[in-house]
Amino acid sequence: MRKILLLFLLLAMAIVAQAQRIQVVDTDGLPIAAVCVTNEKGALVGSTDNDGWLNNANGVKHLYFSHVAFKPMDVNIDTIPSLCVVMQDETFQLTELEVKPKELLYVQTYYRLVYVCDEGPIYYRGGVVDNTYDLAKHKISAKTRSVSKGENGVLRFLLSTLAGHIIDRWARIDTMTYYKMILKKVDEGSLFITQDESGRRVVSDTISTLGYIDDDMQAGQRTTSFDHWAYDDHIEATKTAAKAAKTGKKPKEKKEKIPANHGYFEVYNINENGQSRIDDLVMKQILVSGHFKRTDQDYIILLETYTIGRDYIDKKEFKQTRKENEVEMDINELRCLEQNHHIPPLAPNLKAAVDELFKKDISD
Repeated sequence: MRKILLLFLLLAMAIVAQAQRIQVVDTDGLPIAAVCVTNEKGALVGSTDNDGWLNNANGVKHLYFSHVAFKPMDVNIDTIPSLCVVMQDETFQLTELEVKPKELLYVQTYYRLVYVCDEGPIYYRGGVVDNTYDLAKHKISAKTRSVSKGENGVLRFLLSTLAGHIIDRWARIDTMTYYKMILKKVDEGSLFITQDESGRRVVSDTISTLGYIDDDMQAGQRTTSFDHWAYDDHIEATKTAAKAAKTGKKPKEKKEKIPANHGYFEVYNINENGQSRIDDLVMKQILVSGHFKRTDQDYIILLETYTIGRDYIDKKEFKQTRKENEVEMDINELRCLEQNHHIPPLAPNLKAAVDELFKKDISD
């Protein structure tokens, strides 16, 4: 009898564990990678892998899903018996750009970064980047105006001063898009592109799937997702194995890493030939997840960037534009800017938690 009860208990535990696994897909049924999942208080639950799976909801019943290209969702998992969440596309488009015979291409981007741990958001950074691309020299320059707030003075100092310039750089435009980088790696032979049944292009190496490329010719947009950190880990593992085979020495066993997602995601406008210019960036997202051994906490850094303005200007006009933009900004002005440019807002739970972060006294 005890054995039967134990069997039923193990079966029940297995069912509960399985019930915590949730897949997130778009309206076409395609998996969405690098979705940030939080609870009602804005505390971290996890993120989806390349196949759209949140592998453990950790017993949380009410979940919030955030991704730069999709409308934020809040879901009670008891109401989704299939344990499949369908996110709706976010309709964010660029305005038409008139090509002018001028020296510089000016692109203004808006970004926001939320640093979320098991306790909720502990750092927020947002701002506007004035990007210029010198058409003759093929050179990008950028200047950022930002607002930041940390849970405590030390964290704010470290992220704002030591890592702030890195965050700002992430929010700039770039000549090397993830898509072009992938094609370069394909030419080098370290990546492969195949096509699945849905017509989606699958990016992989010899170990696993690393991302997807979707061309929507009707909408005139290309979506690219890629897990660059996993790719780097695979390259390192391959080199280590090759070195061990050559020397005959067994490689040192590394401690098993806690599963993490590090996803790049971008949307670019494309023409009928599938080509895009540097100013065709619609939006991009960088999601970095990890684990603090000292505090035994998981964390996610979620950065979202949107193009909010673009034009052809000369150097005199750019100098004037920079002068006009030399103003201090606060969180309320950033929120107004989001509304004026129809930028999708943060998920309500994250927005509320970020508002509380800005109310805290961080004078220490």
